Amino acid sequence: MNSFMLPASLDTRAAPALHEALMGFDGQPLTLDGSQVETLGGQCLQILLAAHESWTKHETPFVLENPSDALTAQWSAFGAPPLQLGPQGDVQ
Repeated sequence: MNSFMLPASLDTRAAPALHEALMGFDGQPLTLDGSQVETLGGQCLQILLAAHESWTKHETPFVLENPSDALTAQWSAFGAPPLQLGPQGDVQ
């Protein structure tokens, strides 16, 4: 499985690079490491949700592991649906 370390800042400026990076893994199993995330903005949240939906639709593994406390808190603050994660549970 491919892995990708999410950057510390997932704000509006990071959205184009995040989208491009994820599309580079299109159709391949992917594990995202969220341990370094300090900031999650709405556009990057939408990109992550859309990628998860696309990978799920194509029955390809897409896993977010090691979410930082900031990622978990900001994900929840947006009211986003839980995203299935690795061994540590869901981002809620």
